Amino acid sequence: MILFFVGYNVSMYSRVFLVLVFFCRAIAQSGPVPLEFVTAEGSTIPQSVVQEIAGLKIDAPIDQAGIEEACRKLQDSGLFASISYRYAQGAQKGFALTLSLADQTPSSGATIDVPGVDEDEAWRWLAGRFRRFDRQVPQAETAQKFLAHELEGHLGKAMRGQPLTVRMENDFKTRKLTLSFQPEVLPKLGAVTFTGNAAISAVELGAVLNRVTANADYTDRKFAAALELNLRPFYEEHGFYRVKLVPGRAQLTANGAAVNVAVTEGASYQLGTVEVLGENLPVESMMGAAKFPKGRLANWRQIQEGIWAMEKVVKRSGYFTATATPERSFDDAAHLLGLRIRVNLGPLYHYGEFRVAGLNADQEAKARRLWKGKKGEPYDYGYPVEFMQELSRVVEFRNFQRHDAVTRKGVGDHVMDVNLVFEGR
Repeated sequence: MILFFVGYNVSMYSRVFLVLVFFCRAIAQSGPVPLEFVTAEGSTIPQSVVQEIAGLKIDAPIDQAGIEEACRKLQDSGLFASISYRYAQGAQKGFALTLSLADQTPSSGATIDVPGVDEDEAWRWLAGRFRRFDRQVPQAETAQKFLAHELEGHLGKAMRGQPLTVRMENDFKTRKLTLSFQPEVLPKLGAVTFTGNAAISAVELGAVLNRVTANADYTDRKFAAALELNLRPFYEEHGFYRVKLVPGRAQLTANGAAVNVAVTEGASYQLGTVEVLGENLPVESMMGAAKFPKGRLANWRQIQEGIWAMEKVVKRSGYFTATATPERSFDDAAHLLGLRIRVNLGPLYHYGEFRVAGLNADQEAKARRLWKGKKGEPYDYGYPVEFMQELSRVVEFRNFQRHDAVTRKGVGDHVMDVNLVFEGR
């Protein structure tokens, strides 16, 4: 709702009131009068832009209905949370108009994803025009649509006749909402070429990338992210930790977006020192399980498998929630990868109740004789699976529709019950 105010000086109430009455009567009798002066207060958006949005022009004739229409235009932009105005007679007996505005909040992070467009330049233009909206835009849908229209006009031919729309994207890792300004119809990713690569062929790189980008909609941002999430790990499997993957500007054709990726591979690295950090750790057993390839090619996938094997040692000793977090360091002169692996054991878990359901008396007796997990002892999360494999040698599992060892939290802190469940056919 638009509110209408008339400003006055309390100490000069009578004289100002008479002037305003005379002014309003004059407008009613003679029609619109020139807009003499405009002041916009309360908003970070430049006054010139506010006037442009409102359609207010100095010296152009206007009346109160015209002022209200200007306020409706500001309201329709969605950029303002509230709008009010007051007016008085100017020095030349025209309107002296004051707009009181409050900017729209809250805001969300945003991207401008128009293929072939320099996103940084687009944001500089938008932030320069409005003194706001530097990779942030209001959550109000009307404001987003208004800004999309503004960007369309700025980008011109780069839009290729497409209207600009706003799509919401949720990052499930960071739990952040991002608003993306995109053409209504995005091009598909077409040909991808590579230059500068030597250790890994373009065919191999293309095959890895194609698994996730085949028939995908193209934006510069999504393509760059696909390179990092897929080709960088592939290079790290070959020991290349300093690889640079720089996509060029997309060429839009009838067959989609064609992109060249400039690759700088750098040198391959070997695995150097590995340090395990944490208290009361069976380091020797953990390192034996990890089988790290010290002094050989630092294949990161293989190293990760070693870290998981190391973690499993402590998990199976009762520290069910133990985590091993690696920190990488690089000796670029010697081309060595160093590792510091910090292990957080967490609480010690114990076996609780052992229950059997669905077996006859003889079968249950066999199961209980085989079961080695005693109540109160450290809980080995891998043992129930191994036990079921052993039990299958003395109990015919084919006679059952379902057979499973179900683990659940037991009574007390950090207690795990194991329930054998068998369902007949």
